[in-house]
Amino acid sequence: MKEKVYVFGHQNPDTDSICSAIAYAYFKNQLDQDHEYVPVALKEVNKETEYVLDYFDLKQPKVIASLKPQVMDINLRNGAFVKEEDSIREVLEVLLGQTGRIVPVVDHDERLIGVVSISDIVPRLLGNENKSILKETKTPFGHVVKELSLKKIVDAYDGKDHNGHVEGMVYLAADLVDDMDMVSRDDIVICNHKEWKDYVERAGAIIIGCMKDPERVSTLKEDCKAYFKSNKDSQGSIYYSPMSNLEVVKGISKSTPITSMVKKDGLEYFVTYETIDDVKENMMTSKYRRFPVVNENGKIKGLLSRSDLVDINKKKAILVDHNERGQSIEGIEDIEILEIIDHHRVADVMTIAPLYFRVEPVGCTSTIVARMYEEQGIEIPHHIAGLMMSAIISDTLLFNSPTCTDLDVATANKLADIVGVDIRMYGMKMITSGSDLGEQTPNQILNNDRKKFMFGKYKVTIAQINTGDFDGFFKVFEGIMAEMKAICEKDSFNLFVLLVTDAVVGGTEIIPVGDSRWIVEEAFGLKPQDTSMFLTGVFSRKKQVVPKLMNAARL
Repeated sequence: MKEKVYVFGHQNPDTDSICSAIAYAYFKNQLDQDHEYVPVALKEVNKETEYVLDYFDLKQPKVIASLKPQVMDINLRNGAFVKEEDSIREVLEVLLGQTGRIVPVVDHDERLIGVVSISDIVPRLLGNENKSILKETKTPFGHVVKELSLKKIVDAYDGKDHNGHVEGMVYLAADLVDDMDMVSRDDIVICNHKEWKDYVERAGAIIIGCMKDPERVSTLKEDCKAYFKSNKDSQGSIYYSPMSNLEVVKGISKSTPITSMVKKDGLEYFVTYETIDDVKENMMTSKYRRFPVVNENGKIKGLLSRSDLVDINKKKAILVDHNERGQSIEGIEDIEILEIIDHHRVADVMTIAPLYFRVEPVGCTSTIVARMYEEQGIEIPHHIAGLMMSAIISDTLLFNSPTCTDLDVATANKLADIVGVDIRMYGMKMITSGSDLGEQTPNQILNNDRKKFMFGKYKVTIAQINTGDFDGFFKVFEGIMAEMKAICEKDSFNLFVLLVTDAVVGGTEIIPVGDSRWIVEEAFGLKPQDTSMFLTGVFSRKKQVVPKLMNAARL
């Protein structure tokens, strides 16, 4: 199975973030056959991105909230398990052949039902022999055959299935000298080669011990053959073993199944999707040292011990359209970052190993990705071209943003030729597709595209929406303001800035909330008594808003 590499953008994915992830994952899959590159999203896509994916008949990428190490990322070294019907001897062989003193017990579908340990088995082996032990434990006769190395001489009894469970007692012939009548057809009698004829018509099965000598075995077979020829109605079944009769008696206990020894109550185990953090916490409070591991269907995958927690395969990922820890996935410190493809400022993502880091001063990550297709000579399929074209249109606001470069425009037009659309007509439809704000809740509007920043000691979050529906926006304005204040209080933001951008009108309405709204006042000249102001020609959060706010915060 190919190792997965996840490709994703920032926490509040916009069209560039999603489309670049899909396009770059496709690109990598063409170059690398040893890994599977999987595009994912950190949250649900916004309406504009949904429009793009629907237009090109693509499914939304799977949403993942975290890549924290899970149990499935551990190299489980032991996959041994047993079943309830297995004999004590079989289970002991498994236990003694592995590290640790417990082994998982599973059903016929290999689903975990309990565990058994050496300490559960030893009392049975050390206890006094019980004549009814095979009956009480519902031991299959096949276990007895295997444990005692029995060889069948004759099985003339039609009414007894010796492949089923033993239903009678186990006797030594020496104990029956004065009371043979107690033996029934369900019973087993252990005797020597001279005594078997006394019990063949009484017991269900005869076991003859001490039969190591080939000549003695041959003689016994001839005697049995002659006996059954003369007694055609006889119903006895005769087996022999190389073990002594004492060894046969001792071996009886080892042939019993472990059913009654399996611990099922209070069973402690882990599921493959559980995080390592949760595992460590549970292990600290447990009296056990080894734990069964199952998948989401309960099927056993192995055993886990504390020492296994140092051997974890970190998940691998490629970041697109961001390189800031605060904008990335939860648990980013626990994953192996292979590459970063971005068009933002270099921030604070730190890695242990070297990586491929490509950051270019262009208006859109997809512009960089499209160049990489060209550099490697990889043909761009229709749907991938459509995604990258849409990303460029979105991030540059149809080439109106000051972040837009000549390379963005040229790349978008090349991609439009592949797709076969009028780029401006398509772009206007795409941008306005997410502009019906009346259908969205304040929380949805604010989280369509929201990023976090630290301006010195000030914790700031900036959301941006593109819309041609200012009327619809002001209908939900009061609810949006209330939600912005609630988010500031809940997440301890000093400042929440909302940018409502309209490419047709040609600018952005800036709306600040928080105890540090003075930063916006200082940066843009917003009057203290005004709730918001319109910034003509302002389209870019990254280039036209963030730098000014950052400088104002330093004053």
